[in-house]
Amino acid sequence: MASEFDQEREDPGTSDVSGDAAATKLFMTIKSMSRVAYARNLRLRDEDIIVAIDGVLNDDDIISFNARFDQLLENQEKLLLTICRNEVIYDVLVEDKLGVELGFADSEASAIAQKLFAQHHIGLKDQYQNYEALRDVHRHVVLYNTAYSAIATVAPPIWLLQHRAWEPLAAVIAAYATSAVVSWWTFVATALLLAIYFHRIQFRIIRSYSLFTEHFFWHVCAARTSAEAQLVCRQLDPKCHFDFSHVGPPTSTTPNQEPA
Repeated sequence: MASEFDQEREDPGTSDVSGDAAATKLFMTIKSMSRVAYARNLRLRDEDIIVAIDGVLNDDDIISFNARFDQLLENQEKLLLTICRNEVIYDVLVEDKLGVELGFADSEASAIAQKLFAQHHIGLKDQYQNYEALRDVHRHVVLYNTAYSAIATVAPPIWLLQHRAWEPLAAVIAAYATSAVVSWWTFVATALLLAIYFHRIQFRIIRSYSLFTEHFFWHVCAARTSAEAQLVCRQLDPKCHFDFSHVGPPTSTTPNQEPA
């Protein structure tokens, strides 16, 4: 279900946000969500606007939108939702019902969302993966791709090194060293068990380690590269910063706004 959407979208009727409100499409927005909603796992928020589905402007009514998610569950497919939050637009991959109550945004918010979408580029859906961002009180962000990593199974120490998870790395190396001292077959068994363990819960390890380092679950977005995901995070919080940044450090002239 992958199709290419990389193209400029032009909508002369909505290029001016202050234009006729009657000509502006009203997009669906999240009014509220249950305490255990899947939308919470995606870090969606009340008043987030659902602008597009798989790169196409969302003109569904609420009943049709929910029916589409029912079809999604039957076909075991993912949908690429384009979300507008304030004046930031980003994508997120969805594979379950959101568990939210939907309404409609007002004409002003809808006009802003449509204008932002006209400047938003979407590529092949198969190229996207969800990235999870965890942030501490100093606005340092740990960002990782949620796609399965074979390196985590084949070489756990290398994968932990990539994610700068120092304490788990030390524990794994100690397990290898201790088992190697005992006997070669103990080392093989230990390596095999660790491979199975990292294969099954690799990203739970990163989440748990991030909590240990006082980084808390902040944002989820779909992107083709970590650079794109970092750019979304920087737009949401201009003061956030990363290790191995692709977007540079925050500028000293950036307003010290409340973290998103």
